[in-house]
Amino acid sequence: MATAPTQSPRYEAHEHPSLPASLGYGAQFSLIASATLLVTPVVVATASESGEAYLVWSVFASLVVVGVSTILQVRRVGFVGSGAVLPMFTAAFAIPFCITALEEGGPATLAPLVVVSAAVQLVVSRRLFLLRRVVTPVVGGTVVMILSITLASVVFAILDDATLVAPEEASLTALVTMVVAAALMLRGSALLRFWGPLAGIVVGCVVSGALGIFETGRIARASWVGLPGQHPPLEVDLGLSFWTLLPAFFFLGVIIAIQANGAAIAMQRVAWRDNRAIDFRQVQGAVAGAGASNLLAGFAGTVPNAINPAIVSFTQMTGVASRRLGYTIGAILITLAFLPKVSALISSIPGPVMAGYLIMVTGTLFVDGAQTILGNEQNREKVAVAGVCFWIAAAFQFKLFTLPDLGPVWGALLKSGITTGGLAAIVMVLYLELTNPRRMRFSSRLHIDALSELNEFINTFARRRGWDQAMEERLRAVAEETLLVLAPIDLAGEEQEAEEGVAQRQLVVLASSEGAVADLEFIGGGDESNLEDQIRQLQQHDTEEPAEHELSLVLLRSYASSVRHQQYHDTDIITVRVVPPGDR
Repeated sequence: MATAPTQSPRYEAHEHPSLPASLGYGAQFSLIASATLLVTPVVVATASESGEAYLVWSVFASLVVVGVSTILQVRRVGFVGSGAVLPMFTAAFAIPFCITALEEGGPATLAPLVVVSAAVQLVVSRRLFLLRRVVTPVVGGTVVMILSITLASVVFAILDDATLVAPEEASLTALVTMVVAAALMLRGSALLRFWGPLAGIVVGCVVSGALGIFETGRIARASWVGLPGQHPPLEVDLGLSFWTLLPAFFFLGVIIAIQANGAAIAMQRVAWRDNRAIDFRQVQGAVAGAGASNLLAGFAGTVPNAINPAIVSFTQMTGVASRRLGYTIGAILITLAFLPKVSALISSIPGPVMAGYLIMVTGTLFVDGAQTILGNEQNREKVAVAGVCFWIAAAFQFKLFTLPDLGPVWGALLKSGITTGGLAAIVMVLYLELTNPRRMRFSSRLHIDALSELNEFINTFARRRGWDQAMEERLRAVAEETLLVLAPIDLAGEEQEAEEGVAQRQLVVLASSEGAVADLEFIGGGDESNLEDQIRQLQQHDTEEPAEHELSLVLLRSYASSVRHQQYHDTDIITVRVVPPGDR
């Protein structure tokens, strides 16, 4: 049912396509997602030799958890969920972590580790504005690039195992899977690119069947409708394996949070007809939704989940961003869980086919990480951090260093590229932040009476930077108009009264500079409207006389070279860039 890409959605989140259309689009996306969705639990269970009982349960639990959490993302319960169509998906980049956990401690070790990663995501979602200097595009992009290394080691192991049994057949099957998927993804139409991974898997399965390496016994034994069998024992093992793998799963939680952050932002950009500022409250909900999904995955004893990035291109192609689509996708995935024959078919995909598909995933991860860095960071030093840390990770992952015996904990940490490279990236980014020219900080109660003290702070900041009076006056004007937005007054000149808890909110201003350019970051409380959107609307109606309540926006727009308004739960951050007069 997919059509050519649309410039804007035909159905926004609150709008409803017909029920047949919703079912059709939901079935199409679910069909594509389910085949690749189950690759992760199948690879993890097979590579770790956890047995068929665990494999069958993991497939069932993954479908149920992904379906339920997809609905949770749409429905939004409290602060959990984005209120948008953000289907969940098993995280292929978590495969190396999960295999190691199962090999060293079994499901009893994997389950609490997945819960820990979920807790990290929930904490990040609530403190997203505080962690914005650590959870940066550079750190996130670097970690995603490193993931391509760790996943590549799994691909090599799968191919090695397969070629021991049937070297020529396994190699040919993996090659055909990769070539078909790559051909469609690189040169196909928008629709064919979307179907590329599934087409590669299907063709790979056909080839493996023709070559006699497709085992169908599990499919024949499975019933058409029913439950998967016995749930594995709900046990928790917090032994040495848990503690040695804890840092890696902590990073995994950060990675999933970063991925959810990026996916939610990308979805907002294609799900609205008009150009709006990103609503970071919705982003927080998406990250919390990912955390809730992984909490369920941990309790179910299956693999971690992330937001399915394919939904962005699907929305562009179909023009459907309606929440009804999300409900349909979730319901279909849950239904598939109770069709063991279908699950058995997907879980019987041969290892070489999975390897061919994962080669494409590995390449995509590297490119996505690089694009995240280059598209969001202009600082050459921070871009260099990504390159250095990538090769630090590669060196440790492939054991290029001969290390002394540092004990089981440190030994496990240093043999993992994700922990060594990720830690190195965070340390280097923090080092660059701490060695930058020191930011000046001002704080007071969020109140219009703080204006005189704020002006004194601005004057001191401008003089320490050696700027002239014209720049100083411009900075004061920007500070005054921004404060009026955060702590507005009504037409009678009386400050708006708020509830007692809100009235005690604090204002924090961080002032920094880059050459002759000043950056002022105002952290406080605002109203429901977004300053960035209001300024954009003024620009679209330049010929109209502004209303009296819009004068602050007009002045701010004329003084500042850029204004960015990030709205989080209970916190607004307005970042204003000011250039010297005459430089605009």
